[in-house]
Amino acid sequence: MVSEIATGMGYELVDLELCQSGLVRVFIDFIGSERDVCVKDCELLTRQLLYQLPVEKLLFERLEVSSPGIDRKLTKPSHFERFVGSKIKICLKEPIDKIKNFEGILIKDNMSGDDNDLDSKFALELLDTKKNLILAFSIRELSSARLVGETILKGRRYE
Repeated sequence: MVSEIATGMGYELVDLELCQSGLVRVFIDFIGSERDVCVKDCELLTRQLLYQLPVEKLLFERLEVSSPGIDRKLTKPSHFERFVGSKIKICLKEPIDKIKNFEGILIKDNMSGDDNDLDSKFALELLDTKKNLILAFSIRELSSARLVGETILKGRRYE
């Protein structure tokens, strides 16, 4: 229901978190990403949800609507497509040589022939290795994926 309301207002629901404390967090972006989400956008959707959620008899204590931020979660195949070439962190469901967490540059694995979006193959060009290692994966194999946020303050880069 939240996704339908957001989409109707021109936003994409990136993620939704329901906490046991009654907090509902909604992360939105623009469909097609024509511009960044601003405070006014968050206010508009918050107002709409504050009216609609009680009508649907969905109980909550607090509601937060925000942009996904610089370290946004990648949750849909379209997110992975959009951020090809970006630095990301992934966590696999099953470890490889006892390692689940990897960081690198997201690339498209063109060897994939699957029609299912969640079976779409991507790859990670691993960082901090002396060799040029590539880790291929499908979205189904991930427990989580995030962009690695990067900020620049006074000419210095922080990750």
